[in-house]
Amino acid sequence: MDQKSFYDLLSRYENGNCTEAERLWVDKWYHNLNNQNFKDLSSTALEEMRMKTWFNINSIEQKPTNTLRVKKLWPKFAIAASIIIAFFIAGLYLTSYNHAEQSFIDENEGLSLISKTNESNNSLVITLSDESTVTLKPQANIIYPKFFATNKRMVYLKGDAFFSVSKNPKRPFYVYNQKLVVRVLGTSFWVKSSTDKLTAQVAVRTGKVQVAENQKSALFTFAKEKLAKPILLTPNQKGIFADHQLNKTLVSKPIPLAEAYNIPTSLSYNFKEESVKEIFKTLTEAYGIEIKSDNEQIAAYTFTGDLSKKGLYEQLDLICGTISSKYYIQGTSIIVSNKN
Repeated sequence: MDQKSFYDLLSRYENGNCTEAERLWVDKWYHNLNNQNFKDLSSTALEEMRMKTWFNINSIEQKPTNTLRVKKLWPKFAIAASIIIAFFIAGLYLTSYNHAEQSFIDENEGLSLISKTNESNNSLVITLSDESTVTLKPQANIIYPKFFATNKRMVYLKGDAFFSVSKNPKRPFYVYNQKLVVRVLGTSFWVKSSTDKLTAQVAVRTGKVQVAENQKSALFTFAKEKLAKPILLTPNQKGIFADHQLNKTLVSKPIPLAEAYNIPTSLSYNFKEESVKEIFKTLTEAYGIEIKSDNEQIAAYTFTGDLSKKGLYEQLDLICGTISSKYYIQGTSIIVSNKN
């Protein structure tokens, strides 16, 4: 719409001479201004209409005015100002509206939903109807059905929480937050949200989980090629979401699988002149994390020491210190190298 067309529309609307389509266009903006409902407009359309409105207002302000002209223009300014206010409200609405949460509520329509916030300074344990437990960190909130649906179990999380999910292959368990969807059958894991709401993490303690980007995180659906590719996580692995990307790495404090699953183990961490290659095999089996060297020279070294009461990274620090090497994390593997 050019400047002349814009003037004509305002004038015809003021005098009641515009077409039905044009009247509906202006009325729609008045309606949106009152109801703050902008779901039906794309972000591209909002920006395009905002730019056109600013252009026309600036053009009006540059025209010579007199008393008669001001009297004729004030309704136009009023309409244009209303449109600008509507854009402003739309911007606030779009930035604060949590579409993912509303979509979750809509999808569970018909179920009795419970919303629980941990307002204490300590962790809060909640038991769900299927005997799964959720440990909410302070200020975290969870929305869940009083009784789950027959085909799947769904909860919505804001903040950080640890889940211990009861096994039920016929009813998979889903955890939704503003950025991610975590699908599990029976496992334990952390779900964490960053305070900036742009990033999120999932860290697995036991079992396996599939993590995908929540397609309903925004009002406007992203193209499939722009969505993060789903990832599969196993114990001691975590997924990090940012900028429509999901990347896999290791948790900050890996724990032995026997400890995680609370089962006995015959593995010993007290080594006497043991080859580094065999020690790496033992640690790989213990933690479910691939540990390897980048050359045969390292694998031929031997190590003596008791690593029983130390964490994985501390164990590796001691081993690498005795063989003049270092280690680094590559994806979900650990590489030991003697290269500078």
